[in-house]
Amino acid sequence: MAGVTHAGQGVARVEGKAVFVPGALPGELVRLTVVDDRARFARGRLDAVLEPGDGRTEPPCPYAQDCGGCDLQHATPAAQRALKTRIVREQLERLGGIEDPPVEDCVAVSPAAGYRNQAVLHAGPDGRLGFHRAGTHEVVAVDRCLVLSAAAQAVRDAVGDDTGAAQLTIRAHGETGRSAAVLTPGPGPLELPEAPADLLLAQPDGSLLTLRGSDTLEAAVAGHAYHFDPTSFFQANTAGAESLITTVLEAAGEIAGLAVWDLYAGVGLLSLPLAAAGAEVVAVEGHGPAAAHARANAERAGLDLHVLAEPVERMVRRAAADLTGATGAARGSSDGSAGTHHLDPPDVVVLDPPRTGAGPRVIESLIALAVPSIVLVACDVGALARDTRHLHTGGYVLESARPLDLFPMTHHVEVVASYRPSTG
Repeated sequence: MAGVTHAGQGVARVEGKAVFVPGALPGELVRLTVVDDRARFARGRLDAVLEPGDGRTEPPCPYAQDCGGCDLQHATPAAQRALKTRIVREQLERLGGIEDPPVEDCVAVSPAAGYRNQAVLHAGPDGRLGFHRAGTHEVVAVDRCLVLSAAAQAVRDAVGDDTGAAQLTIRAHGETGRSAAVLTPGPGPLELPEAPADLLLAQPDGSLLTLRGSDTLEAAVAGHAYHFDPTSFFQANTAGAESLITTVLEAAGEIAGLAVWDLYAGVGLLSLPLAAAGAEVVAVEGHGPAAAHARANAERAGLDLHVLAEPVERMVRRAAADLTGATGAARGSSDGSAGTHHLDPPDVVVLDPPRTGAGPRVIESLIALAVPSIVLVACDVGALARDTRHLHTGGYVLESARPLDLFPMTHHVEVVASYRPSTG
């Protein structure tokens, strides 16, 4: 194997063509079969490992060969982190255009198993729940998942199979003992389980199928309490969420008294610690319910947080137009529909965009604002590289990139990257 893709697959060279081989590691000698031959590349099936590479191990999960959820179980945790460091560095070089990028070693933030507080399972034709086989919509029935926390596994057990749901989302953050199951209806009626009293059953639109006590979940991370509904995004790994907060605060530096924008703020995971550090924080979140939770979480904690419930791209484009114009002021809606608020130019921008990244339009607005410091949290290495390229083209220098292993046993990696305007 000559290398590794950003998705953690081994890369072989066969007659000069790159062949992507799931399950293979760099440095190994393998026997493979080409199963999809295209003009510029091919996909291969791993038939045998003839000479194992450093870090190969026996997958600890009995479903590893079939389930598409954990695609790096054939590597030790240390080898997985080494691969992720390599992937981040190579993507920033090749796709980001950064020569010798300042990438730190990937950091372990939790155990390799039992770390996930949430998961999405699908129902097969027989009604049994499981995960998709890699690259297909075929469901591999899974009774017990290696990476689920005990509380999350308990939700899967309580709901069980044959509910009539096409999809089940598990939420079990554990601090209050309350958990949730979001059931996506299938073609027929839902057969609700006789679930424990502390299990909240809901539908994807947020409507509750059964109401038992409070309709929100709660997570405690780094000394901050977060309340959110079962359909709002929250990090699946509590220890990982804490490491994100710590790493972002380190990257942002001394922020007391500074104007900080937290873009894609969600329910306030980063906004609350930024405000607690003394920053004047504007949190921007396009999902209305999440923005409402961010506002309530800050009020509950006694923190001064201004929340704008609107799409990030619209907010930063308006701010760039106004703050660089004659008035030097921007007007924004505090709740997405009414009210105005004077926005000072940001000293620091923290952004945690979805998997697709911030994108060129948001990056262009930040460049136009001449933000002195940008901290980007990326959950997709390709998106990180593309956003970095746009920032680099706009005159920003990548100062550091720290990979965090929030999702052991998979190729996924979270990266906290910091940028400043070039002085050259």
